[in-house]
Amino acid sequence: MTTKFRHRPLVTLVICAALLLVPAPALAGVEYLGGEPVITASIQGQNEFLPGSDALLVVEIENRGIPDFKLIPQERIAPDDQPSTARLVRVGLEAGDSPFLVQTDPQMAGDIPANSRVEVPFQVKVLQNATGGTYTLPLTLQYSSLSFAEQRGTGTMAYVYKEGQARVPLQVRVTPRVRIAVVDVQAEELTAGNEGYIAVTLRNEGSLAGNECTARILRHQESPVVPVSGSAYIGMYGPGSEVQGRFKVRIDEGAQAASYPLDIVVEYLDPNGDSVISEPVVIGVPVQGAIEFEITPEEFAIPRGGTGEIDITFRNIGPVTIRSAQARIVAIDPFTSTRDTASLGDLAPNEEALAHFTLSVDKTATVKEYGLDSEVRYRDALDNRLISDPVKVRVRVVERTGPDIILANPVYLSVIVVILIGVGYYFHTRRKKARSE
Repeated sequence: MTTKFRHRPLVTLVICAALLLVPAPALAGVEYLGGEPVITASIQGQNEFLPGSDALLVVEIENRGIPDFKLIPQERIAPDDQPSTARLVRVGLEAGDSPFLVQTDPQMAGDIPANSRVEVPFQVKVLQNATGGTYTLPLTLQYSSLSFAEQRGTGTMAYVYKEGQARVPLQVRVTPRVRIAVVDVQAEELTAGNEGYIAVTLRNEGSLAGNECTARILRHQESPVVPVSGSAYIGMYGPGSEVQGRFKVRIDEGAQAASYPLDIVVEYLDPNGDSVISEPVVIGVPVQGAIEFEITPEEFAIPRGGTGEIDITFRNIGPVTIRSAQARIVAIDPFTSTRDTASLGDLAPNEEALAHFTLSVDKTATVKEYGLDSEVRYRDALDNRLISDPVKVRVRVVERTGPDIILANPVYLSVIVVILIGVGYYFHTRRKKARSE
């Protein structure tokens, strides 16, 4: 009994060998003893990105399937395909719940045999408002693989495939950053050609607390708003914090009444101690145009060789109040002035004041119209001393008429004096003679 069981394995081996020698039926198939695709994926290179950046995400797809073992009866055709090969692999990347935008459509990766790999690139964009942290991008792989192969006849092999699918989570990371948002902008009487202050309230909408933060304003291309004092220290700037920075700017003389762009950033130290500058934000700075004046009347007439009192009304047609204003007229040859300045006081928009000047014209002046400059000196809201653009005052020099001709001619005056003396002497003599009689 014991001997019988001792020889049983040997008998089994002989029977199996005999079966292999027996011819198979004409339609016998190839029997696969194992093997199928095992698909994995990973990101090659950097997987951490900045908010607002564009990146090329290279995904490496690997087939870790084990090459199959197959049993082929004698005198049968060996199949060309293997069950461990992933055929017609189609790869699609999705954003999922991440702040990523996948810009590449699903694409074909071809066939991936066992123990081989391919790289598939995807163009992605990180949203500007992305919060720092780790996110998952779902990667979907669809493929087919050999299920079994069947020989039909002496020279034909039929293949039967099955569909497979794998879903691989890819881990990506967004670098935490300080990201600013402008809450409010206030401007203090900004006018063309002058300086002023703006106050900007900023909120940190990023996911990082910046150290040693400083807010800075920068000129936006050719904007007429130019920084003069362009930085404000903030210090520690945590997520959700709001701070206000006050900056001094200068407005170009050619600026009109409008809102003009200005860039603002925050410079800070990250946890590694590196200096980082946030993405610039463009703000609108309201400019109220230029301070201007108009005068009435615009024309005066003075006889040559004469003196005239000129009363000019100055109206503030600018957008803001001017303070301690003083009007001045510039007398040039052939004019002279004994009173060329006049106080106007404070003038609000559309308010006016009267100024009195005294002008004299040389007697040799040519009879024609002259243009004299008038200007207003004033102080702005920052107590800066400013001078307005000149406004022309037209003065016509005319010939003297009537009594002015005689009074302006010394010969005529001498004759008149002699006649008056003669008439006086005549009446004096007659009065004296009448008394004596």
